[in-house]
Amino acid sequence: MHTLLVGLSLLVAANTAPKLAMDGSCGKAAHKQDAKKGDSKKAAPAADPNVPASKAHGGKVWILTGAPPTVEGEELVKWLANHPAAAEITKKGSEERWTINFLAVFKKPPAKGPLTVEFTDKKEPGTLVDQYSTQTPAGELVFQEPYDLDTNNGFNKGHTYVIKVGQIIKGKFVNYANGEVTLK
Repeated sequence: MHTLLVGLSLLVAANTAPKLAMDGSCGKAAHKQDAKKGDSKKAAPAADPNVPASKAHGGKVWILTGAPPTVEGEELVKWLANHPAAAEITKKGSEERWTINFLAVFKKPPAKGPLTVEFTDKKEPGTLVDQYSTQTPAGELVFQEPYDLDTNNGFNKGHTYVIKVGQIIKGKFVNYANGEVTLK
């Protein structure tokens, strides 16, 4: 046991000796250098490239039948300006669902935590048709995800649905973006 403790202390001494030799001191100067290293780790995060899209289109949800755009920044602003937010989606007669991709643009980054997506019938705004939560990276201004509007979950042909993307904070839904989709 004594041999193990001696070996451990030699290992610790060997690992700290090069640090002391490189610092050139073992007093306040070493602590100042460590403090400077810590400051570089706290550098400001890179700016979100979608700030222009947020300023121009924040608060809206786009409903897409194809793949969502893969562009960011000014290119996304142009894409959003050239595509209507509201959509009419048609399914084949034998299918039970309408497959969509939605793209939500927020006015400000959401709080840390899961996003919640809600669907309500436009004719009955108080009736929640579907709701789910999803984990997303914190602080992003644009959120996109695929989703199936299934007849077995209450989605019906000929109805218009309002989609809201937000968060549940202190037991209440906080809406960050919304849009509409009509099912044909």
